[in-house]
Amino acid sequence: MHYINNKRFEEIIPLYLRSPREYEDELMELFDLLITNIIESFKFNIDKEDAKQECFLLILKTLKNFKSSKGSAFNYFTTVIVNNLKLLYTKNKKYEKKITEYQELKGDHKPKSS
Repeated sequence: MHYINNKRFEEIIPLYLRSPREYEDELMELFDLLITNIIESFKFNIDKEDAKQECFLLILKTLKNFKSSKGSAFNYFTTVIVNNLKLLYTKNKKYEKKITEYQELKGDHKPKSS
């Protein structure tokens, strides 16, 4: 299965919020699929497993804030995930730039051999 069943996705969130243990596995499978599809689609240059874990943590924090009256779960969580991945990508890019600058600086100040 490569696509999320949006109808079930919408149904399961309130069920999970009322009874987390009963619906946790199914909901996490749907989120896993959504996160994976987004990471693959956008081709962010990040560690995919770390990013996936970060997204799961954020989803668990924001799940209680979702209101179906304000829009679809798919759109809401896609936005949450994409924004988080952009943030991770930006942090990673800045970190890599600092590492490169440090290595270049360190390379420029090598002691001269006699």
